Order: sequence, then structure tokens, then C-alpha cells
Amino acid sequence: MTPLLARWLGRVARLAIFAALVLWLARRLDVATLREVGGTVVSHPIWLVAGTALMLLALLAAALRWGSLLRVQGVALPGAQITSIFFIGQFFNSFMLGACGGDMARIYYILNGTKVRRTEAATTVLIDRGIGVYVQILLGCLMILLSWPLFRAHAAAQTAALLMFIFGAGAMVALAAVLWKNLFEHFAFFRRLEQATPLGARFRRVYEEFFRYRHRPQALASAVLFSILNLLFQVAATACLGGSMGLALPFTDYLVFLPIISVLTAVPLTPGSFGVRESLFVVLFQTVGVNAHQAVLLSLLYYATGLVWSLAGGAVFLGHSAGAGFNLRAELARIRHPSNETDDRPPATR
Repeated sequence: MTPLLARWLGRVARLAIFAALVLWLARRLDVATLREVGGTVVSHPIWLVAGTALMLLALLAAALRWGSLLRVQGVALPGAQITSIFFIGQFFNSFMLGACGGDMARIYYILNGTKVRRTEAATTVLIDRGIGVYVQILLGCLMILLSWPLFRAHAAAQTAALLMFIFGAGAMVALAAVLWKNLFEHFAFFRRLEQATPLGARFRRVYEEFFRYRHRPQALASAVLFSILNLLFQVAATACLGGSMGLALPFTDYLVFLPIISVLTAVPLTPGSFGVRESLFVVLFQTVGVNAHQAVLLSLLYYATGLVWSLAGGAVFLGHSAGAGFNLRAELARIRHPSNETDDRPPATR
């Protein structure tokens, strides 16, 4: 199978999954009832404003997490610049299709913002993403165990819980394998890979930075703390959006469900996770008495509050490209093909 054929088959499969989920939701929804629920939301604007503000705090916590990882690498960029780059990444995650995602945008701008330890700085984007997902997986699994009677009573929710446990086990195994020993120092296969191809040498430098955090517990603890704050602010934002619909759910219900939704929608089964996110909201929140119309609208509001701040990132991006003297098309081309220059520091030995 050629790579082109594989990409097309992947796109067809994703569209098929999307269509099936939308059809499943459409059969459960009534337009008149959905409009009625939406009217309730409009009549409680304070809850919407609070939810949107809390989502901003969640994103700022994530930006601070990335900033803490950059400081460990000796990247001395102002906090405002790091935050601006982070929000540009949010814009690309939400609105740019194809390979030019938010992580690529962050890597591009961080490479252009520092002249030393460039590979190390770029690697923090991957570490930042990994820590955020890892914390959500572990906290999600913990909350599932603490709320197991709720999941035991609903088969569909059990499926979501099982997937989380699989991700949790996989994350633990992967972390142990990566941090137990330096792969390049203890396994000949990886040394041959490094010597055989330029990509292998680049991979070693990236891997060395992952491995380096084994000896930096304070940096990891700081990143984990910001990840927990990010999740709690997201949960609080979702609870406020639920309040706009008159949902009288305890905070713990949102804390149980949101990590599951965040982790499972990180898998790109459909464009923008549309359909997957809404289906998960329906399946999980119906276990605590929320009907399908309310769950779908809650999902859309949750997504919309993130889009608000992604649009703000788009404004930052336009200002950034204009200030650098590039038009929009030229800036997008530069992000898709960032500079490959790195510093000459040799890989650390272990």
C-alpha cells in the first residue's frame, strides 16, 4: 500500500466514523427541544461569561507549564512572548487543517525566538504535550475507580472506562521504558539507528531531552501541578456552562467525566473530534440524568469557549506575521518548513 493510498483510506475512515456518529446523535435529538435548551442558556449570560473566563485560566495554566519546561532548558524568553506563542498554537490547533498543527507552530516560533539550545527548546513542546495528556489519563483513571459504582451500572460508560485503563497501562509502560535506562547507551539497535541516518541522530537528541527530566523532579513536579490546574479550570468552566442550562450536578461529576472526554477526543478519529466529543458527552452525562439535548449543547459550549481564545490566538498570529514583515501565506509556508538549524552541543552521556 502506497503512503498516498494509506492517507486517503485514513481520511475516508475518519469521515465514515464522523457520519456514523452524527447519524446516531441525530436520531436522539429533536430540533425543537434543542432550541428550547439553547434558550435557557441565553437567559443565563453570567454563567457563560464565567465559563469562558475559566477556560482562559485553563489555557494560561497550560502556557505556564510550557514556560516552566522552557526555563529548565535555559530558554530565557519573556513570559508574555511564551504565552503569545502558546495561543498561536491554539489557533492552529483549532483552525488549520493538515500537518500544520499547533505543535508545529509552537516549534517554529520557539526556534525563531532563541539562538541556543534550539533542539532542546523545540523538544519542550512534545514534553509539554505528553505531560498534559499523561496527567489527564492518570487522574481520569483514579476518578473512574473512585466512581466505579456509577460506571458499573452503565455498559456504554464501562467501555469508555476500559479505554482509559488501556491508555493508562500503556502510558505507564511507555514511561517506564523511556526513563528506566538510556536506550542509546544500553541497546545496540538504537546506536546503529543513530549512526545509520541523520534522522536517527536527531532522534537521539530529542530522546536525550526526555531522558534528562529523570533527574529533574522539581521541573516535573511543577509541570504536573500546572497540568492539574489546567484540568481543574477546565472542569470548573464546564460546570459553569452546565449551570447556564440549569444542570444541578456536583463538581465531582464533571471531574469524573471531563478527563475521559479530553483523552479520548485527543485521538483524531474525526476532523476536529466532531461527533466523538458530543457522543462522549451524551454517553457519560446520561449516567447522572442529563438528557441528550443538554449533553450535546454542553459539548458545543465547551468547544466554543475554547474557540473564543483560539480566535484571540489568531489575532496574535496576524500581528506577529505583520510585525515580521510577512504576509499570511508566506508565514504559513515558513511554519510548515521551519529552520532545521540547531546548536552544536553534543548529546549528553549517561
